[in-house]
Amino acid sequence: MKWSMTWSMTWMKRVGWACCIAGLGVVSPSAYAGSSDDVAQIEGLYATWRRAVEASDVQGYLGILHADVRLLPPGAAAVDGRDNYAKFLGPVFATATYKIEVHQLPQVEIVGDAAIAEYDYTIYLTLKNPDIGISEPGALTESSTTARYFDVLRREDGRWAVWRHSWAERQP
Repeated sequence: MKWSMTWSMTWMKRVGWACCIAGLGVVSPSAYAGSSDDVAQIEGLYATWRRAVEASDVQGYLGILHADVRLLPPGAAAVDGRDNYAKFLGPVFATATYKIEVHQLPQVEIVGDAAIAEYDYTIYLTLKNPDIGISEPGALTESSTTARYFDVLRREDGRWAVWRHSWAERQP
């Protein structure tokens, strides 16, 4: 039951983001392919992101985010904007270290100056002080979390950045 409900929620988000992007006029109906340079840039973005997470590198993490990023964690309020995301990440990286196991690299669909990326990771969390834990709403708190991630990216001035970031937990 959990998987089908999670999958349905993920599907609804996907449809919602597609409608949102189309409604913003970011997408033209005839622009459904990106260049190999775009794909390489997006793949590099996710490699940089994984390294930043594993190194607890807040600035490296923020470097791949759009200024108007929106984090949509399950069961918690959204975090809007790169500055608020930085405030969120500080305590998260201060209290734990992370290791990412990639199950599926980001599968990317580029539509004009927008892209959708879906990928599956398990993120292993090790608390620096188990007596304190992580108190940031929306942060991962389990020793391991397997999830399907769904992101919307935007290209501005030739550079791709994550504009929306969400995930749904899955059974490993």
